[in-house]
Amino acid sequence: MNKIEYKEHGLYIHQNEHGPHYFIVAYFYKTPADWVASLKYLESELEKMLAQKKARVVLERWFGSAASLALIEREKLFLPKDPKSGLHSCVTPIIGMPCAGTGGDACEGFAGIQIQAITPQEGVSLPEPMQSLDGKTVQGHKWQEEDARFFLLQNLCDLKHPESNTQQTTETLLKAEALLKKEGLDYRSVGRTWIYLDDILSWYTPFNEARSAFYRQVGIMPDIEKSEKTPPSECYLPASTGIRGLNQNGAACTIDLIASDIPQSSTFKVRRLTNRKQKDAFRYGAAFARALVLETPSYSQVQISGTAAIDETGSSILLGDTEAQIRYTLDTIEVLIAEAGFALSDISLATAFLKDEKNLPLFLRIMEERGLSDLPMVICKADVCRDDLLFELDGIAGKNL
Repeated sequence: MNKIEYKEHGLYIHQNEHGPHYFIVAYFYKTPADWVASLKYLESELEKMLAQKKARVVLERWFGSAASLALIEREKLFLPKDPKSGLHSCVTPIIGMPCAGTGGDACEGFAGIQIQAITPQEGVSLPEPMQSLDGKTVQGHKWQEEDARFFLLQNLCDLKHPESNTQQTTETLLKAEALLKKEGLDYRSVGRTWIYLDDILSWYTPFNEARSAFYRQVGIMPDIEKSEKTPPSECYLPASTGIRGLNQNGAACTIDLIASDIPQSSTFKVRRLTNRKQKDAFRYGAAFARALVLETPSYSQVQISGTAAIDETGSSILLGDTEAQIRYTLDTIEVLIAEAGFALSDISLATAFLKDEKNLPLFLRIMEERGLSDLPMVICKADVCRDDLLFELDGIAGKNL
């Protein structure tokens, strides 16, 4: 991992690689003197890094306050660049409030950017853009590694049904399936989702019901009563993050996802992980796997679902104790990914969510104590799926073999 501090702009930029996957995570740890100048500087650094690797972006996600995203739009920052880099060609902008803050307001400013790109390697195709259903915008990217095809869709949402959050959820999932069907796939090919809900605490249960109904329709929702002894490796639920995050356009639900088409005879293999410290989420009505592992001859990668202080019974624990919840969450992820041979230090891209931004110094102290102060993560203030959960972490880990 390579981490660079740009003190003048209050900015960290992390770079990580495994296989053809190149990750950049940029995080503002303090308020710059001039947001416009610092964002322009960040953009120029991103361009240099991608050009040096000859990499093409397949995932780009922004986190910032509504005012910071409006500033980007008003100042015409982060406009689509050379198609050869893919930078800014397809973005998920999430109103995710920074904990570091701006000018006395702890939740104002730009939090950071997450980028995943593909570098040129033998047997790996150059990523191609995927058009939206109406053909007007880029909705994602696709690429091939040996005999395996991969698809990454971004910023999926529904703006036609503002009166019903659950209908927006269903319509967004249907849109994802329609885009995959254009590639000869269906929703069963989805391995990872990131789902951002505008007011998660007010409608997380209806959201789960709508998602589960769709998953039953496409044949991937386990029958809980019949599956108590079914290992998650035999289920087809994607790994997932479900967190509070507002959409710039006013949609209640925004989804990013990764899908794959891997022949049965391929040396590329996908499997789900379970966790002895936590109950499988689908057993208490939340339709996702704890993690998904992609194993290839040259590298291994694990998609880590959003993880919080939930025990093996599915109950929230350590109530009211932010420090204990943070430590438990880190321990839980450590146990989870150890099954696939990973450590927390192998994380290439992460998002940390704190319910109360005042706990940022506490979180950073804990990370330093564990030797994880250089973890490549964007940190946001956000509600988790339950009001008594005070912290959540998700991520992608990887290593070369």
